[in-house]
Amino acid sequence: MKEIIVCLKNREDDMLSKQLSMLSERHHAGVRRISFTEAESCIDTGDGDAMFISDDEALLEKARSKGMAVNSPQKMKESYQKAMEMLGGMIGRK
Repeated sequence: MKEIIVCLKNREDDMLSKQLSMLSERHHAGVRRISFTEAESCIDTGDGDAMFISDDEALLEKARSKGMAVNSPQKMKESYQKAMEMLGGMIGRK
């Protein structure tokens, strides 16, 4: 993945900012924050080498149908919390 495209209705929180930073670092990908106006044309010219992150299900579905990798902030947060719980469990067993 060469780019992470973010389009949000709601404000970006600290956890999402950190996750975007980690994703960017892991994949050596730039993060581009766009407006809903820009999102439509961005998806229409969809880049198969980009991940589209949004809290709007309609936009996610449109991006998914164009072959883009997609994710939502809520699912990212749930995944992060689950990983922290697993890590906490592993540390607690030692």
